[in-house]
Order: sequence, then structure tokens, then C-alpha cells
Amino acid sequence: MSSLCIEHVVLLQSTGASWAARPRWKTATTWRSHQDGEPLGACAALLERAPRGRLRYLDRVTLLLGFPHVHYWILPWQAGLYSQADWQGYARASLSQQTGIDPTLWQVQVAPPGFGQSCLAVATPLDLLEDLRILFKLKALPFSACVPLLTATLQHYGKQLRGDCVLAVPETSALGCVYLQQGKVSQVCLIHTAPDSLLSNNLFTANLLVEQHPPTTFVATPRPVEPPEHWLGPPHPWLMEPAP
Repeated sequence: MSSLCIEHVVLLQSTGASWAARPRWKTATTWRSHQDGEPLGACAALLERAPRGRLRYLDRVTLLLGFPHVHYWILPWQAGLYSQADWQGYARASLSQQTGIDPTLWQVQVAPPGFGQSCLAVATPLDLLEDLRILFKLKALPFSACVPLLTATLQHYGKQLRGDCVLAVPETSALGCVYLQQGKVSQVCLIHTAPDSLLSNNLFTANLLVEQHPPTTFVATPRPVEPPEHWLGPPHPWLMEPAP
């Protein structure tokens, strides 16, 4: 793969890392690979194999964080919160109450909701993010973005999600679901799943946990799914095919 600069997408999951890369300014075959193991070791191994541009300092990577590297939860509307700092403080307090973990050890992100609406909050471990930044900096491959997988998928397919429905994102050992009512986020659920479990069974479990049974299920996964679920495509366009 020969190009001045190359864009990279890396997905971290419980069983390792999947990597996709392609030249930034032209259509070309996407390079893909997968490495099993813990996140840093898997990324380090893939970094050695991933193609680089002739102007390496222009290369960029988008990092997608899957299970178990992310916490998701819903913040109900609070009339007394006005600024971004207000919502950040509310999200940190809510994380501590719901999970019992120390919010100072996590990067918490939340976009202020529309008036009267709940919103999705996410948290990622600061130590993992710092270790990844150092690793990629050693290879002169800076982050252009670091986004939780469920959030990135919701942003990518948001215009296709209307009415009451659920967006389901299966992972290697997890299932993430975002529930929408009238097109707005109302609930979120992330469950651990067995490798050989059926999507239909995992969806049933998630629906029971949140006590919602939406009429339509949209699934984002590299491979098409059987009806009655509606297949959207992969969570990220470059992850269309499973890594070899």
C-alpha cells in the first residue's frame, strides 16, 4: 500500500484488536488484520504490521473502544443544569453512584441534551487511554479521535433510526443496545455474552433488563443478520469484512 498518508481505524475489544487502514486521499483496498490478546500487546503487534504513509507524520488513527473498556449510562433530564461543566459533574456523580467506581480514574463524556431530554454518558479508563497514547506516540501515529464503539455507531447510523427502536451492536463477547423512543435515546444496555450465543437470545436478555420491547431492531455488524432484525452494516465502514 503506497500513499503519502494513511488513515487507520483500530477497534479494541475483550479478545484483542482489529485494525483497518487505507490511503487518505484515494479509493484503495482496505488493509485489515486482527490480533488476539490484551489491548496494549495486541495494538503493539499490529503497529508493527500496519502500512504507513510515505509522510508518516500525516498518518492518523481513530480508536474505537468496545467491551469491556467502556461504561454507558443514561442521564435523565435535570432542569437545574445549564453548562457543559454542570452536566460533566452530574455525570461523574451518577457514575460513582451506579457503579461504585472512582470517577477520577475515568474519562467521562456527555453531550448536553436537548431541552427536556435524557442523554447518553460514557466513561473510559484514563490509564488505558494514556498507555495507548504513549504506545501510538512512539510510532508517530497520533489519535484523530477516540470514541466508544456504541457511541460511534449511533452517530454513524443516527439518521436511519426513527420512532421506537433499538440499535444493537454485537461484539466478540458482548452486546450493546441503545433504545430510542420517538428517535431519542431513552435507555442503554451492555451485557456480556457467550461466544456461541444467539443474537436473538442476547437481544431478549437485554430487552428484559431494560424492560423495553421495541417493535424494530437495527443491527450493526460486519455480517448481515437474518430477519426480523434489520441489518444496517458494520459499526464502521472499514470494518465491513471480518479480519482474517
